[in-house]
Amino acid sequence: MTKKTSPVGQAIDRRLSALCLPEDFAQRVTQATPKKCPRLVYFRRPLAVAAVLCLVVTCSMGVWAAATPSSHNLFSILGEQVFSLLQPVERSCVQNGIETTVVAAMNDNDTVDIYVAVRDLEGSRVNARTDLADVSLTGLAVSPSVQLVQFDEKSATATFRIEGVCGEALNGKKVTLSIGAVLLEKSDYLSQNTSISVADIAAAFPNPEFQTLTGNRTYLTVCSDEDTPLFSGDTALLPAQTESDELNALLPWGKLIAGGVADGALHLLICPDEVGRYARYTSVSLVNKKNPDAAGQTLHTVEFGSVETVADTQYYEYTEYVLPLPEGTGQKELSIAYDGVIYGQAIHGKWSATFQLESVSRQRMAYPDITVDGWHISRVELSPMGVCVVMDGQDGSDLDAQRPKIIAYGQDGQPISVNSSSSSWNGAETTLKNQFETPLPLEEIVRVTVGGQDVEFKK
Repeated sequence: MTKKTSPVGQAIDRRLSALCLPEDFAQRVTQATPKKCPRLVYFRRPLAVAAVLCLVVTCSMGVWAAATPSSHNLFSILGEQVFSLLQPVERSCVQNGIETTVVAAMNDNDTVDIYVAVRDLEGSRVNARTDLADVSLTGLAVSPSVQLVQFDEKSATATFRIEGVCGEALNGKKVTLSIGAVLLEKSDYLSQNTSISVADIAAAFPNPEFQTLTGNRTYLTVCSDEDTPLFSGDTALLPAQTESDELNALLPWGKLIAGGVADGALHLLICPDEVGRYARYTSVSLVNKKNPDAAGQTLHTVEFGSVETVADTQYYEYTEYVLPLPEGTGQKELSIAYDGVIYGQAIHGKWSATFQLESVSRQRMAYPDITVDGWHISRVELSPMGVCVVMDGQDGSDLDAQRPKIIAYGQDGQPISVNSSSSSWNGAETTLKNQFETPLPLEEIVRVTVGGQDVEFKK
């Protein structure tokens, strides 16, 4: 993938997921943009964030025996051993009939996991197709990621795990978790054929006009051919008009306001709607009716226009998709398809909870003093949340760099599943972190290897 952005903005991270993609998103080749200080690459797409406040209704803390239904749900999800590792929080906030409860948290200095229960007090809006957006947590290096852990139909409660990479030491400090939107009616599209052809677009916009972009914008090129020229992002379509409601609704996350064929490429200018801006993994492609299995397409995108900044995320007014047309294929033979995670409704509010994060959970430390593939390993930290490897001597935030493989093994001798990975560079050391899918008691982690070499921990 060839990529260039200008400026180095956070708008990309709301539609790019980076290296750790689910299998069904294999064609959505994306990559998160690292922060400058500390420089950090987080290999799973985080959601947009917002720094928002609201009054906090404080529930009982610290006594799991008197737990709310939210903590009982979490207990049933994680099990007794994992549940006992968590810090009870139990802080709730209600906005627009939606209650969010920070049930529990855990941190190991590198990563913070917070479990949040969400339920609708006024109806049945919350279900398994619910998500959270505009999420922020104080002290993080990058926007946190959000994952639905379970929807319990009996209590109509959705439980989410909010995971963030620490930008500063948060042990024993007060942190504030804020949620700015509850998203409803999630739909996941993969290669959804619109049946609208390139010829239809060319007929509706026979003379596409372009403008020179000079202001704030971001652009990238996604391709399978390294010889594909880098997209400059210096020009874009001018907004135009079409009478066709079908063309206006071409993509479900916004309105088509211009299009056309120019310089051997299809251009589509979209204005995302209020809910469409939260769409994730969005991509546009061409389907060849005579050769439906054709692959290896190049996609350019540029976002520009007025910018709304919510915390670290920039939402642009327009997105233009540019798809080079394959040679020797007629415009009528090519139809437009899209994929992405799209939402139908957003409930905005200011859900917030402030609580003191407890000290680092139990850890084991190792100082192996080994070298793997040119990397000098100076320290390895094992916690119930994952494995952290600290190396010195070079910048490890480069996505193309060869890194030592980190594997933790359970009692059954099999590798422990990893939920996400991250890489950071502080100017002197590179830190690699593998985050487990769920916290594990240290007793269940029997072996750790880095680059194939066993690491011995102090008990």
